[in-house]
Amino acid sequence: MSETTKTTTTTTTTSSDNNNNNNNNNSEIDNSTDNLEQPTIESGDIEDLSNYILSKIDESSTVTGRPARKYSEQDTSTPEWFQHKKHFFILSFSGKPIYSRYGDEVALNTFMASLSAMSSFVESSNDELRYITAGKYQFVFIQKNPLNLVCIANTGEPYQMIKQQLEYIHALIISVLTQSNIKAVFEAKYDLRDLLGGTDKYLDNFIHQTNSDFSILLNSVNCLRLNNNIRNSITNILSNRKCDSLLFSYLISGNKLISTVKHKKTPSLKSQDIHIVMNYVLSTSSFRESESWIPICLPNYNDSGFLHLYICYLYTDVCLLLFSNQAESFYQMNEIKTLISKDLDQESIVDELNRAVALHDYTTAFTEVPNLLHFLYKNRNSNYSTYPVFSPPYSIHKKEKKRLFRLYQHIINHVNNSSNKPHKYYYHTSATETIIVAISNHHELYATFSPLETKKNVFESFTFLLQWITKDNSIIIQ
Repeated sequence: MSETTKTTTTTTTTSSDNNNNNNNNNSEIDNSTDNLEQPTIESGDIEDLSNYILSKIDESSTVTGRPARKYSEQDTSTPEWFQHKKHFFILSFSGKPIYSRYGDEVALNTFMASLSAMSSFVESSNDELRYITAGKYQFVFIQKNPLNLVCIANTGEPYQMIKQQLEYIHALIISVLTQSNIKAVFEAKYDLRDLLGGTDKYLDNFIHQTNSDFSILLNSVNCLRLNNNIRNSITNILSNRKCDSLLFSYLISGNKLISTVKHKKTPSLKSQDIHIVMNYVLSTSSFRESESWIPICLPNYNDSGFLHLYICYLYTDVCLLLFSNQAESFYQMNEIKTLISKDLDQESIVDELNRAVALHDYTTAFTEVPNLLHFLYKNRNSNYSTYPVFSPPYSIHKKEKKRLFRLYQHIINHVNNSSNKPHKYYYHTSATETIIVAISNHHELYATFSPLETKKNVFESFTFLLQWITKDNSIIIQ
């Protein structure tokens, strides 16, 4: 942002301007999960809940006060604050500051009050403010009672993509407290910042991830490249080790999924919920040191109650996640972990698994597809995805990686958010690259080629790539 920028054009869009584009991501509530813990808050229990939430996330969060944050000395009085291209704010409906990506939210109290006033002005007309375009800046709002989430961006991203990022941030907040408890906090007139004081780093990391992670862009989960026979053996082991309170078993490596098993007749976890869990695991170094047992709300599974998550690193970069609907089942989960670990050793899977983790990245050269620079693939039935690491020309400069990511954002938004039916095929060409897209009921494929390639070569290579993805069962969970 630039403090001296003059607004040349201002466009305000509300929900009534285009109801067809108002695609709110409503949380799916599983009414059949009767055993799911659903705590409620009385006004006298707020302090207890604060200590409970802070201690369950990370031991480092139990210290008095909020940890020092990067850029905390910046606010609207410092020129440096205006230089950030993308700001995120969380505030209450009344304008009370809760979180700012850059700067201290208390020092930004007046600025956030102005954002709240914009939203309230439109709401007074029984409408909802969606976004404002002011010159090269875009102000994106989402209202999630009792919270307002706002992004101010100078990045050229489509509105729908920024909205998706705000939805992810809201889901992360719900995962800490549940929707019903957040409402109770505000009814008790308690400061939500005290409850979220230990979660700043999770919000910061998650925001960074939403701006660079292709799997989040595709609303999918990235899979670890692994021999299909080894993956099936792991899945069988996870499936055989269970108990009455165990709902899901996940084996992950970083932000990549190795294998998963659903043990009950219950809705599967959505991609958004899985990314929230992965973010917690990756952002908390203490999880690597010992097994952990934390309550967590998965907003798309049930936004009004907690599941309980057992976290244990079996190997250096391989983490086991066991989801239970019973708070007292830690020792059962520990026993299951021990059995799974023994089974993996007995099946001689460990070496193959660790080798796959060490060599999980692959480049476009691995596909042997001529002229291919990059691609994204998503299985629409499972919401699993795969894509190579950047190779030249994108691996040379960070700006080129970001430029390609932004281009994918626009193309994905265009083909999936068309005012008519979604596109089945899409062809984009420019001075820097050619991108061809194919959308079916089963998959999405976005492939990038040199702009100098002929259409004939592009289509032939694109067909070859789709055949390779279909045949190679190691790159994605089948």
